[in-house]
Amino acid sequence: MLARQLIKKMKPADRSLVRDGALFTFFGTGLVSYWNYRERIRKDFMRSEAHYRLNRQLQNITPWKSLYWTWYRMPKEEYNVYHRFVPYYIIGQLDYSKEILIPYRLNNEDGYIVVNPLYCYEGGKISWKSLIQKDGKPVVIERAAVIVNRGWIPAHLKDKRRRPEEVNSRQLVKIKGVFRPGKDIHDYKIPNNPDNNEWHNLSLEDIGLYWDLPNYDEQKYYYFQAMDLKDNVNDFVLRQNQSGVHTFTKDETIDDYYGWRWSETTHNLLEKTFGLAAAGAFTFFWWA
Repeated sequence: MLARQLIKKMKPADRSLVRDGALFTFFGTGLVSYWNYRERIRKDFMRSEAHYRLNRQLQNITPWKSLYWTWYRMPKEEYNVYHRFVPYYIIGQLDYSKEILIPYRLNNEDGYIVVNPLYCYEGGKISWKSLIQKDGKPVVIERAAVIVNRGWIPAHLKDKRRRPEEVNSRQLVKIKGVFRPGKDIHDYKIPNNPDNNEWHNLSLEDIGLYWDLPNYDEQKYYYFQAMDLKDNVNDFVLRQNQSGVHTFTKDETIDDYYGWRWSETTHNLLEKTFGLAAAGAFTFFWWA
């Protein structure tokens, strides 16, 4: 009431200026609140769709000969319909000696994404030369690999000597997660420098050439993202394996896939804050 009385005592020009300011504030804060509302609804829908897909039954998609016809240069539309956020597992031998660390910030803590090749028990690559020959076999069996994003480690574990559990063996390992598309080699702000072992992005083409993988042409389009597919694990420590690698959760994978910096909770808070500001500005305009 006091503010209303003060406004009534103002000169007409000053009072008009205050009303205009309140009106512009109402429209500005209202638009920001509405934008955050739309973003919250959009992200909530996309997250719900991803969780629905991730709750499907786990399937084995370890590469075999016929699979290379399906995945080699698979169209984006096919990936989005049949493979995006679909849970799989692959079986093979993990090569710890070949490792790439990519800077990544998780939960406001600096660290690295750990990338290794997983050699499958029945690898292969497409060979047009073999297809032309008498045997007519389009796929040649070699020690082919799948590029695996194992997860995240804090900065103090960058030195492999701090992870003594990571030793190569003949043991087969089973990794659960999803396949994710890799980006084009030119679709990055900071390029990699494999000659100096400097990595800034997960460019599959750079990695395949650096590791000299036999199935270089086949693996440069999609990589495997290791995930914790359980819903009841919320403790950060419980999602780390013995070597200290943090396996991404469902929500962390979804956020990373879409590149979201703000969650639905943040948008909801901003929506309500600017909504209250818009309501206050409109009330002030009405009183003035």
